[in-house]
Amino acid sequence: MKFILPLLIAVVFSVTVFGQSINYNDEVTWDGSVPGYAILTDSGVVGGSTTVNSIRFRINGVTYNHTTQTFRFPSAPADNAWATDFSYNEANFGQIGNNVDNFQFQGTNNIIGNGNIIFDDVYFNIGVSNIMNITNYKGVFQYGEQNFGMPPCGIMVTKKLYFNNGITTTNRDYPIQGAIAFVNNASYQYSTALSDAQHVDGFVTEFVHFNNSTGAGGHGGNFIYPVGNTTEAYQLQRSGTLDDWGTLLTVGWVDGDPNTTIDLTGTSGGAGGSINYTETTNLTAPIAAVSAIGFWDWHYQSTGDDTYSAIALSHDQTITVSIPSLESSSAAAGDLRLVGWNAGTEKWINLSGNTGATGVTKGSTLTGIIPAGVTITALAIGSVSAILPVTFGNFTVKPVKCTALLQWKTYTEQNNSHFNVERSQDGIHFSTIAQVSGAGNSTTTKSYEYTDEAPLSGKSYYRITQVDFDGQYSSTPIRLIEMNCEGASLRVYPNPVSNQVTVKAGKAITQVNVLSASGQAVMQYRPSLSQNGGLFNMNIQQLQSGIYMLQIINKDGTTDIIKLMKK
Repeated sequence: MKFILPLLIAVVFSVTVFGQSINYNDEVTWDGSVPGYAILTDSGVVGGSTTVNSIRFRINGVTYNHTTQTFRFPSAPADNAWATDFSYNEANFGQIGNNVDNFQFQGTNNIIGNGNIIFDDVYFNIGVSNIMNITNYKGVFQYGEQNFGMPPCGIMVTKKLYFNNGITTTNRDYPIQGAIAFVNNASYQYSTALSDAQHVDGFVTEFVHFNNSTGAGGHGGNFIYPVGNTTEAYQLQRSGTLDDWGTLLTVGWVDGDPNTTIDLTGTSGGAGGSINYTETTNLTAPIAAVSAIGFWDWHYQSTGDDTYSAIALSHDQTITVSIPSLESSSAAAGDLRLVGWNAGTEKWINLSGNTGATGVTKGSTLTGIIPAGVTITALAIGSVSAILPVTFGNFTVKPVKCTALLQWKTYTEQNNSHFNVERSQDGIHFSTIAQVSGAGNSTTTKSYEYTDEAPLSGKSYYRITQVDFDGQYSSTPIRLIEMNCEGASLRVYPNPVSNQVTVKAGKAITQVNVLSASGQAVMQYRPSLSQNGGLFNMNIQQLQSGIYMLQIINKDGTTDIIKLMKK
């Protein structure tokens, strides 16, 4: 089908402001040479959304300031696009321009819809603590887009993307169709540096040879994919010739055991993906195990293939990955290998030869070579040793009111008896404050949490130590929080309680009465002078199971009532 365009095309916006919709049309060329139109700005209203309707082609040399929170596209995939083309004819379609897009809303920003969005230079100027959510994805091809070289992606960058924000997300439900695609030698730049605080939680694509555009494909033989998960960056660097015409290479990090977690792109890249099994029959010697902590989803295909079928690269590619922490697994760096899932044989193959990792701490590197002609669809951390023992996932500690919430995951557990929750005031000398049972043996992701009801005033350092049934142990990295709850309101914990309950208050207490459900006093407690009534323990082991009320009488004459459940 031919693509016929008028000489001048109106650009239609709909700006939603606090539930209301305001429409306006700018029937101008949007040409930078026209006075007053070199810089165009959205309505300027805080919040709301800007909606682009139908297929819109922008004139070259204009700066667009996006001040609304959401940049939106209609849902009909056949009737929308936001392009930088400035030629208005098929012969020069896709020529890279000099347009600049500034996203300026301070807070979480959204780019949503189902269509092609093409930027030249684009700035995510929303602040390093804010998220840019890109849930837009390109669905079915329309209007001969395959012939024009339109890739399936969330946004396409033809010159440079400035990550002046925190985490950027892409639509993981559509890993290929929703990725950030960098055309030819387009690049990106972080306001500080690629890090756990600034990276892409999702998928990134190298798009080779955008139709009728200039610039050498393949980024000069070197490109770093700034990918990771919600909290940590696990970037991947590719080095090698990438010059196949009209192709795209998509990479993203996926949390979870490859043996049970879906490879989102799979062999065909279609809905549902596939599983890259890590059973013994799926391992090629000398690989004896594959880490369950996660993997890099790797997908190479022709641009115009709407079946998203994976193909092999024409040249060898040297791959260097930044690995998650494997300190807790007691894995030996020299035993680790970069492995790839060979879609032709359905086996994990060794890509590193005899070379191990540079270490087992987070950010250590692992290098291997993907050989030309082999269709690889995933990359992971393998080992030539028989097992990769207990592997911790994310360990976080955050203040919740005046308590500390500790959360951690394991991706694998072997011979795991329990976890000791440990706390320290100086980050050196730790003591165990609680014990949490482990799963024993597991190859699936397990989530754990513990709440420290009485964190130390000021700084509290925490770590989790995993203890095997045979007494061997390993620990997580140390986490620090700082809080001041000296004047906090009354707290009683644990609740429900079995034997001993702790009472903590910001003021002195003279007496505690334990009342039955009928209101009868069944126990009394008077804090000692040395306790000063602020923090003390009560032994209630003799009480029968049931619901009680703690009547707390304060020295200032006030009384507090708290419900308590005895197990």
